[in-house]
Amino acid sequence: FHMMTAVLGLGVIMPWLYRLIQRNPLFWLLQFLFQTQTRVYLLIYWTFLAASACGVVFYQNAKRSSESKKHQASTITRKYFHFIVVATYVPGLIYDRQLLYIAAVLCLAVFIILEYIRYFRIKPFGQTLRHLLSLFLDERDSGPLILTHIYLLLGMSLPVWLFPRSCAPKGTLSGAGALVPYSGVLAVGVGDTIASVFGSTMGEIKWPGTKKTFEGTATAIFAQIIAVALILIFDSSVNLNSSYAWILASVSLVSLLEAYTTQIDNLLLPLYLQIMFMT
Repeated sequence: FHMMTAVLGLGVIMPWLYRLIQRNPLFWLLQFLFQTQTRVYLLIYWTFLAASACGVVFYQNAKRSSESKKHQASTITRKYFHFIVVATYVPGLIYDRQLLYIAAVLCLAVFIILEYIRYFRIKPFGQTLRHLLSLFLDERDSGPLILTHIYLLLGMSLPVWLFPRSCAPKGTLSGAGALVPYSGVLAVGVGDTIASVFGSTMGEIKWPGTKKTFEGTATAIFAQIIAVALILIFDSSVNLNSSYAWILASVSLVSLLEAYTTQIDNLLLPLYLQIMFMT
């Protein structure tokens, strides 16, 4: 595996990238990452968040070892990663969307490789990854693959990847469309997280035919409205042009969809909200 990975990377991917950009890809990447001081600060900040996420994983596994082998991470614990992802994406969207675009692509590649190593138990980290990540399994990971974290990354990144004008100079978007890059942050990072936390802790009135609660949906809508207000304060490129009613309707419909859908909400909700904002 390690030899074939090196052959694929150095013998196929690197020459292909060199042909595309007519430069050494590694030198280009290093120059891109350290081009401005803002990017250096963002990279340091993201490294700290990644270390925090690893700390949560190790801490929860230490609790399992000390308490019970059957210990599983709660819904609220899993939502810690949603908060970390929001804290990752929002500064990137505000200060450097091009860097966020590239970083999300690289992160997706790393996630896929790590899942491949975990599934096939490739030494030296395969068995360790299998043990550490089994604690965070939920009903959507009942199969042999653990894809929840990949779905979360895709849900947050697809609005940026599918609408590359978001990486153009600021001021190119207006109205509800200005929030398109934030579709993943609002729908999954804020709405889905708040709905899950408040619904599981304080929810009592359930929507007909579902396990989701009215309280969770209501708090999700309220949290997304607050998030939009904060985006307006901190991101000067966003100009909603008085399209507040449509934004409220969009986040409300997405929150209702979260309550009733049985699909992979980390993927579905951001795309649905993006379409609503672009309408």
